[in-house]
Amino acid sequence: MPCVHEFGILDDNDRQENDIDYDPEKYNCISVHDDIIECLVDRLSIMKTYYHSFNRPNIGLAYCGITIIPPESLSFFYDVVTSSKYIAKSVELQELASIITQAIEDEKYIIHFGI
Repeated sequence: MPCVHEFGILDDNDRQENDIDYDPEKYNCISVHDDIIECLVDRLSIMKTYYHSFNRPNIGLAYCGITIIPPESLSFFYDVVTSSKYIAKSVELQELASIITQAIEDEKYIIHFGI
């Protein structure tokens, strides 16, 4: 099984939960191969996020855990993804850019499940 990171959009109801469980299917997540995320992780290290719950503010991706990416970080996230040298050839990154765009339009949070 390949090492992948999963990304989806949180529902407003999920903001009520203290801890978010590992459940990529619940959020209709898309998978992005670890090799691709590895190339982005340094640039994402300054992005405002939360680790595992809304009570744990942090920065960057929880590489092996759960990250919640708030609406105010999504433009930065989108810029990092779309400026990747792999964007033209990577369907995974194009799908991720599409999810980020949808979350921006809907003012939603993105959930990331690390490897």
